Amino acid sequence: MLQKKYIIVFLFGLIALSGAAQQSPKNIDLITREEVLEMSMDDLLSYDLADVIKLMELVGASSMEDLYELLLNKDVTSASKSAESVFDSPLSTTVLTYDEINASGATSIEEALRLVPGVIVREKTNGNYDVHIRGGQNMPMNNVLLYAENTTTLVMIDGRPVFNYGMGGILWETLPVSLGELDRIEVVRGPSSALYGPNAVNGVINLITKDITQDTPLVSANFQGGTQSTYIGDFSISKKLNDKISAGFSTSYEQRDRNTDEVYALYDDKFLSLADYQQRRIAEGWSSEDIYEMIEEPNRAKEKMGVNAYIYFAANTKLNFNLSGGYLESEAMTSTIGDTPTPYNVRNAQGYFINLAGKIYGFNLQASLNNIEQDLSKGIKGWKQDTEQYNVHLDYLFKWDKFSFRPGLSYQSVYYDDREHIDFIGQGFVNGREALRNYAVSGRLDYNPTEKIRLVAALRAEKYEVPDKIIPSYQFISSYKINENNLLRAVYSRANQSTFVVDAYSSYIWSSEGLSSPEYIHFMGNPDPSMMTMDMLEIGFRTRPTRKILIDIEAFYNKAKDYSALMPDSMRTVVYSDPTTIAPVTSVYESYRPLDLKSKQYGLSISADMVLSEKLILKAHMTYQKSTVDNFQDANMFDIANRQGNAYIPGMTDDIMQYITYVQSGGTMGSNIPPQPSYSSAIQPDPSTFKDDVDNEAIPSFWGSVALTYKPTAKLSVNAQAYYYDKYNLYTMYDAQESRLALGNLNYTGSMEAKFLLNAKVSYKVNDKVNLFVNGRNILNNDKQEYIFMDNIGSLYFAGFNVSF
Repeated sequence: MLQKKYIIVFLFGLIALSGAAQQSPKNIDLITREEVLEMSMDDLLSYDLADVIKLMELVGASSMEDLYELLLNKDVTSASKSAESVFDSPLSTTVLTYDEINASGATSIEEALRLVPGVIVREKTNGNYDVHIRGGQNMPMNNVLLYAENTTTLVMIDGRPVFNYGMGGILWETLPVSLGELDRIEVVRGPSSALYGPNAVNGVINLITKDITQDTPLVSANFQGGTQSTYIGDFSISKKLNDKISAGFSTSYEQRDRNTDEVYALYDDKFLSLADYQQRRIAEGWSSEDIYEMIEEPNRAKEKMGVNAYIYFAANTKLNFNLSGGYLESEAMTSTIGDTPTPYNVRNAQGYFINLAGKIYGFNLQASLNNIEQDLSKGIKGWKQDTEQYNVHLDYLFKWDKFSFRPGLSYQSVYYDDREHIDFIGQGFVNGREALRNYAVSGRLDYNPTEKIRLVAALRAEKYEVPDKIIPSYQFISSYKINENNLLRAVYSRANQSTFVVDAYSSYIWSSEGLSSPEYIHFMGNPDPSMMTMDMLEIGFRTRPTRKILIDIEAFYNKAKDYSALMPDSMRTVVYSDPTTIAPVTSVYESYRPLDLKSKQYGLSISADMVLSEKLILKAHMTYQKSTVDNFQDANMFDIANRQGNAYIPGMTDDIMQYITYVQSGGTMGSNIPPQPSYSSAIQPDPSTFKDDVDNEAIPSFWGSVALTYKPTAKLSVNAQAYYYDKYNLYTMYDAQESRLALGNLNYTGSMEAKFLLNAKVSYKVNDKVNLFVNGRNILNNDKQEYIFMDNIGSLYFAGFNVSF
């Protein structure tokens, strides 16, 4: 992939040289009204005052304030699947345009989401992030880090779901698009499964790529390079070939190094440097090749490459199709999702996607295929799978006088296959090819009894094959437009998680190499898993006290239940007849079980967009939230398992002995894994360990951002952004042990300090084709950890350019 980087950098350099010629803004007499409404603030400020007045007349704006309002209040489609202004949207919705993202200096899609109210973003290693909408994760607490991942937000690219159904969540590094390819990011906060299906529990993030119009530049490129060997760039060619056909091609590349090459591993309940860990293991007889081959480049944080192609065909206004496809490769060092000795985990992926979206005489069709080979823990057998994900959705919009109704049908199938990546049955998670399928019918009714009142009801019924159930989701929305500048809204909604492959189909023996005990853990799936559901009540108020200011306030309360998680069923220690020769071996048996946990959360978000003058724009937001848990078992998995830790001496035919022999012999006992042992008694809950109203502090209670854009001239732009989050506590099953070593400034206790980040970008517009900039991220070099076990994240500095012609 390194050769690809240098080729792309070379292409960017050639494009920058070819685009150096001056070009004036488009002739004012040739601009259409639609083109004015698509302008950014940068475009507007490239004209003199006389021309700006003509633009105002063209769109019917009576003042500069009216024109600013038109440019700030963009349309959004994700909230209702129909275009409407952000101000009129009945849901908590934010539209983040490409111009806002570019001005902010954000270097990735995840970092750009720090500009969105209610979204908390924390960096793990350079360019790898943890992203949550409102929070409420880490359920159950005191478990593996997997449950701290965001598995309740649905991410889409042009309406195509890119959710990972293996273990749930978003593999952000596998997104094949870059910031330069986006037109906007639309974020809907709150349960939205009634519109978009399962896993839109906390919200939806829709990444929308740029349209190809007559005015789209033929060639565009963006590149920036900086400290920690960080290179980020994209290149695209787009052309409207005629009135019916448009085509485009784009590619992107990203490489990032860590600010250290240290990797720590857990040995005898203490963290050691990787070098010390390897020495200990070699002394025990391990070969160097067997020790963490997945950490091949400990200084590399991220490397990804994407290629995309687009074809748009419009026979007429009622019949058009958009076909896109692409290929991606990625590798990222991030936090572990398993039970490895090191908290660092390298995962990689490669594959392709195809997406078809069309309008067919009133019908809206979307069909997509994601085919990805992914390795969720590089170097460890059993974590690599071939995945296929098929999604089809068809709906039709009926319109009457004051009513609109959109019925729809959906189908999804997800296949996970690890047969090509394991040596024997039992070495993989699913040990074969397994599928999850679900079908859905949906309907959305939109009614405007008066000009001021709007009522919306959406219902979706999802039929799952695993488990064999029908799960409903719904939204009931009302809004009252007090006047043109004030809107009051209320939402009640329900959404659910889907089943994940690992929950339903796991049959895996894990050699817990870095722990003193247990030595083996056997994971078992559950063919009838529970699926978490969330109910939310939200009250919102939008106001424009002046044409230059838009304020949005949203208060929310939600309750979630029906969690399931990997929990210990039993533990046994095998003591050999000659313990001086063979040490005792402990095995834990775990399965995905429903939990009687109940989560409650309430919170408040406030955001404000202000055009303070023709040269100064201010955007700010803040969120406060508090999450609590009922029926919480105050014990980690080891504590629970140890309650059944009775040692005994088995015979050679004992079923536990079969397990151990089977694993140690490489699966030569036969083609099938031995049956799971049965015991006269399993682990029973201890009522004294259950508590109510326990704080879930895995998400900060407060976070927010302030972004200021100043344009002293038409060519010069200065952007400063401050981001702050409060302290939080992300407890797992490991971090409370005082015997662990804290190496350097790294924190293994689970308690993360508050952090303040200051970013700045200065851009100079050479002409309409070339823009040069310098960019500083975390310029105060506040290098506190942002996520448990992960890197100290300090400053990054870049220089770069944007080119289009």
